[in-house]
Amino acid sequence: MIGKNGDRLTPLADTQRINLSRLFVPKGNHAEPVQTARPRIAALGLVLAAAAVVLTARAADLTIFNPSSSVTANNRELVVAQPRAQIIDRNGVLLAGNIETWDVYVKRADIDNVERLATRLATLDGVPAREVLRQRLTGKTGRVRIARAVTPKLRRVIFDLSEPGIEFERRLSRYYPNQALASHLLGWVDADGMGAQGAERAFDARLRDDATPLQLALDSRVQFTLEDEIQKAVQVHKPLAILGIITDVTTGEVLAMASWPSFDLNHFNTTKPSHRRNRAVTDPYELGSVFKPLTLAIALETGMKMNEVEFNVQEKLVIAGRNIRDFHPGPSPMTAMDILVHSSNKGAAKMALLAGGKNQREYLARFGLLDRARIELRESAPAYMASQSWSPIKTATIGYGHGLAVTAVSFVSALGGVVNDGQQNPLTLLPQTPSDMLPIRVVSSETSRHVRAAMRKVVTDGSGRRADVPGYGVAGKTGSAEKWDSQSSSYAKDRNVSSFVAIFPWEAPKYMVFVLLDEPQGGTSTFGWETAGWNAAPAVHNIISRIGPILNAPFSPPGQQAKAELAAAREEP
Repeated sequence: MIGKNGDRLTPLADTQRINLSRLFVPKGNHAEPVQTARPRIAALGLVLAAAAVVLTARAADLTIFNPSSSVTANNRELVVAQPRAQIIDRNGVLLAGNIETWDVYVKRADIDNVERLATRLATLDGVPAREVLRQRLTGKTGRVRIARAVTPKLRRVIFDLSEPGIEFERRLSRYYPNQALASHLLGWVDADGMGAQGAERAFDARLRDDATPLQLALDSRVQFTLEDEIQKAVQVHKPLAILGIITDVTTGEVLAMASWPSFDLNHFNTTKPSHRRNRAVTDPYELGSVFKPLTLAIALETGMKMNEVEFNVQEKLVIAGRNIRDFHPGPSPMTAMDILVHSSNKGAAKMALLAGGKNQREYLARFGLLDRARIELRESAPAYMASQSWSPIKTATIGYGHGLAVTAVSFVSALGGVVNDGQQNPLTLLPQTPSDMLPIRVVSSETSRHVRAAMRKVVTDGSGRRADVPGYGVAGKTGSAEKWDSQSSSYAKDRNVSSFVAIFPWEAPKYMVFVLLDEPQGGTSTFGWETAGWNAAPAVHNIISRIGPILNAPFSPPGQQAKAELAAAREEP
């Protein structure tokens, strides 16, 4: 490029002839400040170089020579976003854990055909119906969630649809590897990861704040057996519902708890609320004759002598205009033991009246039957009485299990204390050590022994014969209670609650089994009967036969057991 003289620009080829350093040398008034700053710049450069060397050495030390420090730093971040702790049973079997899942979204602007996409997605599990999807997907902007917490398998299926606009967001979700096993006891977590029912709710803070697994007293083997036998009873007796509880009466530990209808915990939000209800803790029942051992205990504690009092059960018994009858008339007069063996309503009513309403109320409160059950489950419901007045008719009817509705867990806890040498351990979902237990004495050792002997006689000579398991020394009591019909304001003759409670071995009980059937139906196997001796008692027999060996329960050969019982009977005062 050529201009006037002296203005010709130097070609690029000639730049090598120029001393480039002279182009950046300050001149005039700017020269002195720059010269003054040069030492400072040099010193700053040395400082930066030294810092770089130190940082490089520290990085090498962390990553090569001392990696544990780096791991510790990473763990601090893990604590901040800590996953919910696992739940395991008493033997370490995983009951609840976490699994990597994805929430599925669709960007509306990228949808080619709303109708086609809605139709294809609606065929998949856990995705809303086509009509719902069509409404959600319609639009030009934004994105919509179409599924929450889908499994890796389902994510792959959705991904393979190759539909535009589908996005996945990774998350940790609660997962129950055994699906429906112990579903009512375990409970579930809501969309925000908070415990919503069962153990998940009872121990929510512990599960969120402590990463170590939470161990329950539950035994998965016993739980499976209970649920399996309940399912068999459903097929034979066709009830509206069934519940069952198995406890260790010496510790209060709940080894198994089941309710039917049941549900899969991994799909709890697609089941009916009635299926998710833990009837063992939420539903109060008038239990009928299984209450009679408690009535016997109260009478003995208030001065009645076991073998010195006889009750005339042939004479008519009318209280406040109500005629109390026996389902199966028995011999008369009856001793206290006879009342349980023949399950006499009249005898139990007279025994309750002998003890008195004030004493009855006091002992029922001591047993924990007038309040919510003493257990961690927050769904536990209180007892129900139509009237709070404690009249003679209420005292009499409660004596044989009517007039007071209680939950199964409340009843099991109460009777467990009576038969456990008179010492009650509150029911708990957690394993117990001797230092954990603070038993409450509710009755004397002598009363406990008399009640156990009467319950054993029910199984050997009374309505509980079908519950006996040779070698395990089963004691128990049947209960068949008519249900209250609110529409007719009377008890329905054709709708029963049938239950059986068992302890074994009866001399020094270790385990208790309780099974209740709500409105069972008579059939050929029961000769049309709907009472507990024909449905609940056989179910308990099957359960004890299976869990006895699993729990290594005390066992005596039948001949040896019979001799021991005969010797004990001779020693009775």
